[in-house]
Formats: sequence, structure tokens, C-alpha cells
Amino acid sequence: MKRLEVEFLDSNFMHGWESETKDDLAAVTVIGYYKSEDDEQLTLTMAYSNFGLRFAKLSIPKGSIRTISELRKR
Repeated sequence: MKRLEVEFLDSNFMHGWESETKDDLAAVTVIGYYKSEDDEQLTLTMAYSNFGLRFAKLSIPKGSIRTISELRKR
């Protein structure tokens, strides 16, 4: 399964809270396993098992992605 490092701008980093001084988007880097993608989003999972179970899915809107790098084993 592909391991990816994705850098993206998180438009929801404030989680509903407003800030008087910060209107910027949070720059985020995440590492996870490729699960799926479509025209709108890329979905990663943080762990998977030999039974096909997955843990902690994260869907990232494609418009917010800055870079995607595939991580390789040594």
C-alpha cells in the first residue's frame, strides 16, 4: 500500500472558532496510507490491518493540496 506525505492548506483549522488576529489558512503536513481518491478529494488512512480494517480516515479536498510525495521503504 502506498505511503504518502501530503502538504495542504487546512481551511477548517479553527474548528468554528474565530480569531481576531489570524485569518490565514493553516499549512499542514500529514503522512498516511493511500485509501482512495476521486475528482474532489484524496483519502488517506493512518493504519490498516491484514483483515482489511482501517483506522482514522482523512479526506483532503484536492483544491487545498500543495504537494504529494510517495514515501519509499529502505
